[in-house]
Amino acid sequence: MTIKRTPFQKILQTLNEAQQIPIDLLPLLPKGWKRVGRVGVLELKTPLLPWKREIGEAYLQHLPELKTMALKVGVTNTTVRQPALELLAGEEKTVTLHKELECKFWIDALKLTFSNGNHAERQRMVKLSKKKEQVIDMFACVGNLSIPIAVHNPTAQIIGIEINPYAHQFLEKNIQENQLTDRYQALLGDNRKITPTNWANRVIMGYFTIDKQQLTKALASLQQQQGGTIHAHGLTTTRHMHDWKKEITTLINTSFPHFKIIQTQKTIIKSVAPGVNHFVNDITITTTNETKA
Repeated sequence: MTIKRTPFQKILQTLNEAQQIPIDLLPLLPKGWKRVGRVGVLELKTPLLPWKREIGEAYLQHLPELKTMALKVGVTNTTVRQPALELLAGEEKTVTLHKELECKFWIDALKLTFSNGNHAERQRMVKLSKKKEQVIDMFACVGNLSIPIAVHNPTAQIIGIEINPYAHQFLEKNIQENQLTDRYQALLGDNRKITPTNWANRVIMGYFTIDKQQLTKALASLQQQQGGTIHAHGLTTTRHMHDWKKEITTLINTSFPHFKIIQTQKTIIKSVAPGVNHFVNDITITTTNETKA
């Protein structure tokens, strides 16, 4: 009886037989990898880095669903959110179609971020979405967090804002690909300048380093007679347990006295480094008049 080997077992055998990597380092090979469309992403421990090309080729050889293998070399933290990836093996053209949650996302996986670790958050946002709500995605990228809302909630209206022209091209393409042109508007520009006011029931801020001006714009974008919910993302550490409630409370007290926070929730989305977590604050806001009523 022939025992079917897993892709990792095949990869391990290939690298073992090549005798390029010291045998004592083979146990350090990652048993898992991330995938965006047909682009795979590996994370390698430091001792393996001298053989990163050979490792990339071996993984690609036994993963026929992939056309390219890349290496994660850092954390995405730039304004345009270009992932810190290095091409290891396969095709240099990294534009790919990623399918998830019944949505289609065209993306250049080497130049634009699409985190597999945010899958549960995308699911959660779909579940939170309410009938006929109006959503502003202030850091839309290619529609990572907001297109699933529009696909699964046919009554939702979405405005997505993206500062990176390259990402904005994919956002517009994905709006068309998912047949959302009548309900999803893509704006190109700085959200500090072009975010609509007095419109949204829900505001998504899927970016780690949100500034005071962007928080102010998020509050101004909410329907001023009703309020709504802001989902503010960020990074927190075991030493500095950051959340956005304090900053938003200060802004409400100084600039939006008709608002009041009625509920907050903090969710850890994923670990991005030892002791560093990606989190999101759900901050639900109502008007003082509505609260007194």
